[in-house]
Amino acid sequence: MKICFINPSLRPGADFLFLPVGLGYVMTYVRQFGYKFDLLDIDAGQYSNEYVEKYFTENKYDVVCMGSIVTHYKWIKWCVNTIKKLQPEAKVIVGNSVGGSIPEVLFQTSKVDIVVYGEGEVTMKEVFDAISQGKSFGEIVEPHVEIPHTNKGYPSTIKGNGIPGIIYRSKDNKIVNNGKRKAVKNIDDFPYPDWDLFDMKTYLTVNKKLGAKNTWKFKSKDAVIMPINIARGCVFKCTFCHYVFWHDPYRHRSAQNVIGEMKQNIKKYNANFFNFWDELSFHKIGPTNKFLDELLQADLDIHFTAAIRADLMGKDVDAKGNFIPREERLNLAKKFVKAGCVTVGYSLESGSDEILQAMNKRVKQKYFTEQVKICKEAGLITNTSLVMGYPQETPETIRETMDQLEKLRVYPSTGFLLPLPETGMYKYAIDNGYIKDIDHYLTQITERQDFSLNLTKMSQEQLKSEVVEGLKRLNDKFENGLADENLLKTGGYDAHSKSQNKDREKLAGGHKLTKEELKKKNKVNRNENTVETLNYATQQGTVSR
Repeated sequence: MKICFINPSLRPGADFLFLPVGLGYVMTYVRQFGYKFDLLDIDAGQYSNEYVEKYFTENKYDVVCMGSIVTHYKWIKWCVNTIKKLQPEAKVIVGNSVGGSIPEVLFQTSKVDIVVYGEGEVTMKEVFDAISQGKSFGEIVEPHVEIPHTNKGYPSTIKGNGIPGIIYRSKDNKIVNNGKRKAVKNIDDFPYPDWDLFDMKTYLTVNKKLGAKNTWKFKSKDAVIMPINIARGCVFKCTFCHYVFWHDPYRHRSAQNVIGEMKQNIKKYNANFFNFWDELSFHKIGPTNKFLDELLQADLDIHFTAAIRADLMGKDVDAKGNFIPREERLNLAKKFVKAGCVTVGYSLESGSDEILQAMNKRVKQKYFTEQVKICKEAGLITNTSLVMGYPQETPETIRETMDQLEKLRVYPSTGFLLPLPETGMYKYAIDNGYIKDIDHYLTQITERQDFSLNLTKMSQEQLKSEVVEGLKRLNDKFENGLADENLLKTGGYDAHSKSQNKDREKLAGGHKLTKEELKKKNKVNRNENTVETLNYATQQGTVSR
């Protein structure tokens, strides 16, 4: 059985490359069961659509697998239909949110054969087994039961029994939904991604050009940057956010398992800078302390970035109402720095508690404020993001948000509300007539910095103007030096934090730096490998929800 995996390019022509962690996990997992395959890495090769079409004209497969976030729907739809036109007998499988969050749409607008819903490793192996052995994917439950969904105007899938975690097209063109697969409880059981499956020379060379700033254990030019996934999913479900593990419980790898992968990549690739590639790396003080203690004990001499809850160190009471002393929270921030963490990402999203409640953030802005102060006191640089344009948004709430950031001296990654399938705001936009043609909407959305829908009572021009004016004020105040056209699309978090770097030069661990310390700190730069997110569920693990 001939198999091909495709790694799409989300930003063709970009100056950076991210190793595809999800794809790496799936390919590594199925290979251990004897499956061989080709990889068409469009991102690393920067291949054009013409190249892709020529490739599948010349190379025939039994199975072709691809996936991406849902904002890449337009290209995925084109790719599926192109392959099916050239190789109608091939089984085309689509995973990630572009498949799992809109199966009712994708089966009508493309000739996709199978959609993988949720965690993909075990599901893909079982699908390969069925195809290679000529077995059925399942059978339709009688009498027919239609599965409810939010993609208004598209026919429902039909309930089936069989390989869990897939939705498939039957021989008589019925769309059969076998239901969700129960998530693997212990994600330590998955093998480490085998990065030798990719062109590591290209990935490491490209990222070498970007460098890793803000390092103090080694020079920026000596950084070897790699991703590592330490947790799957998130503890909460914000109404604007979606990710592939949406229906699965939040799960964390053990520290020893993570450290084992780090050691492997240090040995094989000389890696020394790890981006924690998670929706949420840390959310509770106790487990975070234990993880950092084990990382410190391992003494790997590395740097890393992580995504944390917006109140991990800002909230002074735990879930049971017990008081958490500020000293304990400050010590945790200092431990992050001691362990080699250069930045943590967590999101304000809005300075309005009313909007935060509508987002289902379950975080208050005062906790965000306290966390910024604690991180600054510990010398830990923070990244944050805003989602502007909720129905409750007004000029006053925008100014309230910008005023808070000005006081804290934090420049945010800012985007407009982009209602994503399976989210509360997507349902709201459809129910209230903001999205009338789902296929058209999904085809035209790109990134959150690009305006898609106006759900506020302001005009589109006023909403944009209020946001841009607020960012311009912060940019001028912090002397970031961003041109007006780069206030939203800054080119990455690195451009945001000049003010934090200046503050850090003045303060470290609560004391004024000596000339010798300042000289050493002036060699510290920010990590340039991180960029602003393509989607609310981040790819690089530097902004948490």
